[in-house]
Amino acid sequence: MRSPAPKAVVFALGALGALGALGALEGSAAADKADALFKKAKKLLAEKKYAEACPTFEQVDKLDPQIGAKLNVGKCYEEWGRLAIAYRWYVDAEAMATSTKDERASKIHEVAEELDTNVPRITLKIPEGADPDVVATLTLDGKPVDHSIFGIEQRVDPGPHAIEFEVEGQKKKKMAPVERGGSSEILLDIPKGKGKGKGKGDGWKGKKPPPKLDKDPNKDPVVTGVAAPGRGQRIAGIVVGASGVVAIGIAGGITLSARSKYKTAVSDHCMGSTSMCDPTGLKTTHDARHTANIATVVTLIGGAAVIGGVVLYLTAPRGGGHVEEHALYLTPVVGTDDASVVLGGSF
Repeated sequence: MRSPAPKAVVFALGALGALGALGALEGSAAADKADALFKKAKKLLAEKKYAEACPTFEQVDKLDPQIGAKLNVGKCYEEWGRLAIAYRWYVDAEAMATSTKDERASKIHEVAEELDTNVPRITLKIPEGADPDVVATLTLDGKPVDHSIFGIEQRVDPGPHAIEFEVEGQKKKKMAPVERGGSSEILLDIPKGKGKGKGKGDGWKGKKPPPKLDKDPNKDPVVTGVAAPGRGQRIAGIVVGASGVVAIGIAGGITLSARSKYKTAVSDHCMGSTSMCDPTGLKTTHDARHTANIATVVTLIGGAAVIGGVVLYLTAPRGGGHVEEHALYLTPVVGTDDASVVLGGSF
């Protein structure tokens, strides 16, 4: 007859079974939540609500990190136009596929390589003979970066990028717009020779240097989107709105002049009635009406400019810091047969 198992052994086996059941329940709950989030993310993506869809796909990957989850995140960011982030997710998916010997690894590599040809690059440089340690702080799109990136291409999303740095107590900022598949080299205007830097009162003394941008494919992406125009946008709004006011004023003057000519023609050449005009009266009244129509067009354009200027001003983000300004101008042009508005300046 088999002897009964010791009570301690029975208890241990029971505890292990309970823990296994609990783990299975937790895993099932996480899988259900990931599935629900995936369906939500797909719906948001179909509606092109990328700002909500892509982070939701990231939550799916966090709950259930799989190759497919990472590919969905990358695809979402690619459709959004944030190519650098999309590329990093594809690289992460490829790394997982390679480590697990998944047959999709080669295909994912091809997708990442094809996308990479369109990913813009930015290279930060310093003048020859300058000491990089004179740069006390350095950020790219608000993220701290290390001196080691100088001279090395960094993948970024298409659009404008803000480079901020501090040299000898003076804060400076540059803007670098890059297009899809393009590249930009930014030379930081720092003095040559030695200066205060790390370990001399400035810089990252006593602090851990910030990581390189391309060190981690997911945790350190360069987030761009559209940089807030701030003060520059408000100035543009004022310029556009003021130009609209000027256009309305010009249109008013044109209208008064046309009205005066029309009345004079009716009085002198039409015997007080438009149905009794001589050839001179017919031509003058026709020209006056045509000029009045042009003035109406200019008024409408000016009104639109005023509204646009107000919208630009009110929607400009608020915040400190220096931004590069854009010299914009809006000028009404009135000809003998038409009217238009010329928008120009440096963007």
